[in-house]
Amino acid sequence: MFDWRNWSWKHLFVVLLILHLLPIWIFAYFPSQDGASHIYNGLVLKEYGKHENYKMRDAWELNITVFPNWLSHIILAALLYVFPPVMSEKVFLTIAIGMVPFAFFYFLNAVHRGQKGQYVYAWLGFPFTYNYLLYMGFYNFQLSISFFFFSFGFWWKHKDDMQVRHLSWLYVLLLLTYLSHIASYGLVVLGITVAGSSMWGTPAIAAAWRTRTEGFSAMLQKFVVSLKPVFRFLLYMVPMYFVLIDYYLQSVKQHTQGKHRGAEWVWEYFWGVKSIVYFTDWHVTVNYFLLAVLGIAAIISIGYRIQRKEWVKRTDAFLLIALLFTYMFVRAPWSYGPGGWINDRIHLYILLLLGAWLIPDMGRPFRHVIAACLIIFSLLHFGRTAHDHARIAPEIAELVSGTHLIEPHTTYQIRTEEGGWHKSEALGKVEYVTPYVHHTALYGVYADDVAHLSNYEAEFNYFPVNRNAENAPENYLDLWYHKAPVDYVIAWYPPDTPEFRAYTADHEIIHETKHLQVYRKKRAPAPVLELWDKTETGRLIIRFDMQPYGSETAPDHHAIGPNTEYESGKFGWDTRSPHEAYQSKEISFDYAVDISTQEDQKKGIGRGVLMPRWWPQLARDAVWGQRDAAFKIDLPNGTYRVTNTFWAGEAGTHTVNMIANGTQILSDLIVQGRTDAREHTYTVEVTEGYLTQVIFTPKDRVRLENDWENKYHFWIWNGCTVEQIF
Repeated sequence: MFDWRNWSWKHLFVVLLILHLLPIWIFAYFPSQDGASHIYNGLVLKEYGKHENYKMRDAWELNITVFPNWLSHIILAALLYVFPPVMSEKVFLTIAIGMVPFAFFYFLNAVHRGQKGQYVYAWLGFPFTYNYLLYMGFYNFQLSISFFFFSFGFWWKHKDDMQVRHLSWLYVLLLLTYLSHIASYGLVVLGITVAGSSMWGTPAIAAAWRTRTEGFSAMLQKFVVSLKPVFRFLLYMVPMYFVLIDYYLQSVKQHTQGKHRGAEWVWEYFWGVKSIVYFTDWHVTVNYFLLAVLGIAAIISIGYRIQRKEWVKRTDAFLLIALLFTYMFVRAPWSYGPGGWINDRIHLYILLLLGAWLIPDMGRPFRHVIAACLIIFSLLHFGRTAHDHARIAPEIAELVSGTHLIEPHTTYQIRTEEGGWHKSEALGKVEYVTPYVHHTALYGVYADDVAHLSNYEAEFNYFPVNRNAENAPENYLDLWYHKAPVDYVIAWYPPDTPEFRAYTADHEIIHETKHLQVYRKKRAPAPVLELWDKTETGRLIIRFDMQPYGSETAPDHHAIGPNTEYESGKFGWDTRSPHEAYQSKEISFDYAVDISTQEDQKKGIGRGVLMPRWWPQLARDAVWGQRDAAFKIDLPNGTYRVTNTFWAGEAGTHTVNMIANGTQILSDLIVQGRTDAREHTYTVEVTEGYLTQVIFTPKDRVRLENDWENKYHFWIWNGCTVEQIF
């Protein structure tokens, strides 16, 4: 028979931990604001290196530098190799949420090691596991909370015997904190500095004061000698300060002013403990219970210390840090440049650090009552959170119900009426977060190569995926308000406005629920075969001459300029990358042209062909580019012979690669300058009603001094012929 009396606090800790992880797995989607956007950008990181993902590569570029805000993207990108997108988020959240109570437990164990009731305040970690910033979708900051307490706890545990191996681990933990979020990194470095300085600086001052009767020189000498531990401490802290100062100077250089929310907001936030308030104000009322419990615990702690005459303790450093953080919370701006929620991030640590100052070794009844109150508060806080999850889950499911309709190699935008992202039939107005807005990012993760053009992260240099600068509009709002082609529109609470109706005029609804409409750009019913010619055997054939606008076109060819945009049923560029074009003088070919590939040349095999009559005209001009470009042709399903022509009008050489409908058919074809013309033919089976050829060239990071004279770092494309075989 089960006996509750055999239970220890460890059993209860595990039960509470499992309980707090259940909402992640019970409900289909975690209702955070930005979380789904992190999944999408993690997928971009994973898939960006594949040239067949030309829509992603056209829309985004990677920001591969060392900066905070990296860690969650790295973890999600790695998880996406193993799990589906939403499952990857669940695994990540299990780690990010589950680590917080563990980290806080480790921290308190290091601070109160060996004391009776040392874990009485460990329960305080649970209500702060589910916090406002987590539901904002700030997954990097959620990770940084754990690394904050692991770093602080590890330093406290080894502070009096900091050996090289300890220092190495401390640097690793602080590096992980930095890669998670700069705010937690700065706060933990500040906290460690205050704790170290007060612990070793205060005794130095006291030792010097005791020698005051021996004269000033004796006092100064005693003070300096007593400061040796402080000097050693500051010495190994120098690298941490350097990183922090470097980041600060970069921020000051880029942004000169911050924005404040005002005193009323600050005090309302502080006393409402709004760092753990997210959907409604229900939590504010119950948070007063938490403040009351901690206030009583503080009074009891002071009473016991007076009784024991413990006037100064090392743990008083945490009271000093909590007071300093409170001052910073009040005085700090809400945002500084693009980085915001500064007060929120500081506030989250104040009560947790205060828990390290409160004494645990009080009378047993007091310990049990305080621990019970903290557990009850955790259950109340969690219970309401889980209840809100259950009510929001069906609405998110409705929002993402059209994800299966998005096709590969497409783009989409999102729209809603004013205030639509805060609407909820279950909760009314969602006050503090918008758990719907970025769940639209899930429309970009189930099909291959989908560009989510409302990807907010791409606008900020502290995320690893940025907007392709060459394709970015002059104003971000130009893209937001559909100044660029878009294949799908996701409308949540669709706005009934003339602007929205005009915006979707060339789209049709393909999915509709009570609050959702999914639009797809209208398509031609079939390929426009009037644009095609026929061979002597009656097969379809179409020819393209890549050239500048206004250039003379080769006979029986369609002119393709650098910005000939793809039209449904027809053909054109399916990427917005800027293409260039050039025109050379008339060329006379009176000899056979070498068309051997690089592999042929290595084997000593020569291949030649007599130039057709149209080659001089076709080779005279071309389209070229440095970024990947996709040329799409709509055509009936069947088997086709495709011939591409490459000729360089400059002295240097070009390296050409090509992918056709996802299969690489041309790898590192070398096109010599001026005298070398290349023709490449392949056969392709078309089953989806289109042929997309992606042309690209290797991006060399290191170039020789005379590289530009011998090698051009862009592809060249003169013409293309597509002939039906079957």
